Amino acid sequence: MSFKGYCVSVRGASHEAADEPCQDSARIYTSHELSVAAVSDGHGSEKHFRSAAGSDMATRVAIRSIMDFSERNGGIDRIFRDDPQNAARRIAANMICSWNEEIAAHFSYAPLTEKENEISLKHGGLPIESIYGATLIVAAVTGRGLFGLQIGDGTFVAQERGKMCFPMPDDDRLIGNLTTSLCDNDAINSFRWFYEPGSFRNVVLSSDGLINSFCSREDFLQFTGRITTAVSSGKTGELESHLKERTRGGSRDDISVAALTKK
Repeated sequence: MSFKGYCVSVRGASHEAADEPCQDSARIYTSHELSVAAVSDGHGSEKHFRSAAGSDMATRVAIRSIMDFSERNGGIDRIFRDDPQNAARRIAANMICSWNEEIAAHFSYAPLTEKENEISLKHGGLPIESIYGATLIVAAVTGRGLFGLQIGDGTFVAQERGKMCFPMPDDDRLIGNLTTSLCDNDAINSFRWFYEPGSFRNVVLSSDGLINSFCSREDFLQFTGRITTAVSSGKTGELESHLKERTRGGSRDDISVAALTKK
């Protein structure tokens, strides 16, 4: 079952004003057997000064990990048939290990600048993973089911039986600006996940800059429906401009979206 994919990241209004880069990342991969979407939100605070690179690497290793596990185990659906808890944990662990390998290689290639070293010392000497800190949301959809994995904030929306919904379990630790992260020491225990058999038509992942630009969850869900309609019809030209308007009039944060729609 084939899906069309779309992804975009826009710089938040606050980052534009401060002349700072977008610290989000979004990626998609589509094939006839498997389609994957990933969104990562770099933390962006002073002590996470390389989170833009951290989020970029997070989405890359997430898609690669899903593809590798699918190939080695005869498909995503087969992985979750016998021991879903173990399957989800193995995939999450692979993503964490791969992300740490990527940031270690990046750090080796680009050691701290004088300014970055001053910031690190100001905070007592920061661990490498902390300076690249980011969240991660991943969706993998086949013709037989949908797998979701998430650490940190952001939203996972899926269309099931014609209705847009939030299938990802909540995490009551995500209050205000507090979030779990790939850079946490116990990141493996902070991942949430689900696997639902069945046929799903649409999936939309987004960083929290999008939902925080709406007054209600209902309005947000309506907008995700507009995203999937635009993707399925091939009319995504205005979405990026609309997201820029959202951040300027709403959260002022970076916004990333990754969507998969059934052809």
